[in-house]
Amino acid sequence: MTATFQRQLRLRWMYLGTAVILLLCLGLIYAWSIFRIPLEREFGWSSTETSVTFSISMMMFCFGGVASGILTAHRGVRTTLIACAVCLASGFGLASQASSLWEIYVTYGGLCGFGVGLGYNGAISTAVKWFPDRTGLVSGISLMGFGLGAMILGMAAAACIELVGWRTTFLCIAVAFGFVVLAGAFILKAAPAAFLQHMSGHMAAAKQSVEDLQPTAMICRRNFWLYFAWAAVLSAAGLAIINISAGYAGEFSGGNLAEAAALAGVVSIANGVGRILFGQCFDSQGYRRTMAFVTILVLAAGLAFIAADMTRQTPVLLLAFVLIGLSYGGVTPTNSAFTAFFFGRTHYALNFSVTNLNLIIASYAGPLCASGKPLTAFVIMIGLAVVAGVLLFCIRRPRQQVS
Repeated sequence: MTATFQRQLRLRWMYLGTAVILLLCLGLIYAWSIFRIPLEREFGWSSTETSVTFSISMMMFCFGGVASGILTAHRGVRTTLIACAVCLASGFGLASQASSLWEIYVTYGGLCGFGVGLGYNGAISTAVKWFPDRTGLVSGISLMGFGLGAMILGMAAAACIELVGWRTTFLCIAVAFGFVVLAGAFILKAAPAAFLQHMSGHMAAAKQSVEDLQPTAMICRRNFWLYFAWAAVLSAAGLAIINISAGYAGEFSGGNLAEAAALAGVVSIANGVGRILFGQCFDSQGYRRTMAFVTILVLAAGLAFIAADMTRQTPVLLLAFVLIGLSYGGVTPTNSAFTAFFFGRTHYALNFSVTNLNLIIASYAGPLCASGKPLTAFVIMIGLAVVAGVLLFCIRRPRQQVS
């Protein structure tokens, strides 16, 4: 083992830490349920109108991920993260001056969503490539930061809104995020080809990729579409709850914004834990058991939410939030690990962004499921879990690896 290789083994943990910090900031995009409340109060917009912002941000997040895969492959992760910083600073900065719904759609939904997609894909794909031996675990750790961002920064943003208003809060976020992401752009580096080749020679056969495909070949695989549908269905279930979490929690907190944010923050805590838990589960138990556990948790979450709605007991609501947070957190590292395991690491950055396009479907289906009474959304969630179980049953690993 050469000195250079040993040094790279140590440095990769620093790069992982950098990716986690970046994703912690980017995860604030999921805190829209915190921002929408003061906007609805000031402008009189309906929850249906403001929900569109979240759907737009998720759609642009997916497009930003595809752009990130292309940009990172041709210009490197530094260029991608610089573009991310520009989008986030301009998006939140312009949103702070918005006075109409369409301006919020364009700034928060469009610019911020696209910027988060750029940074998300760039940070994760770079970190995962440094750890071909621990793809699931590192995906989970990276995505833990993304999940916890909505809770940690969401609660901070809620407190800031109470003190100085949403406009100043957006402006502070613009400055802070621009600085942090730019700093990350000059720290995070791609794994050298020699390092990856050395690592592959020491990996067990069971952890080697099933195939090594370009995106055009990947989308011709039956397993890709089965997985794509599975992830879209369960992500829709998770996003349905995330979209209404603060508002629904407000029914249990007497309308107190800070307390509702704290209750809804349980989803983010469980989300972060679920990402590490199921990332490690993928490495140790394989894709089938991991996906089965996630599916069962969504089913259990739906039942728990129905119980909470009927009993109006806060502990039952917290249990439901924990279950949906764990399950939604389990989908995201599985996206990353499944893509790397089934379709290879050579074209991982772009393949991963294509897999993440399932969020476009989920970001529209989720809020649609939650557009009526909460109880209806909970029943739909149970149905989605059943559909996901059928899709999982149809996924089969090819018997022989294809070189």
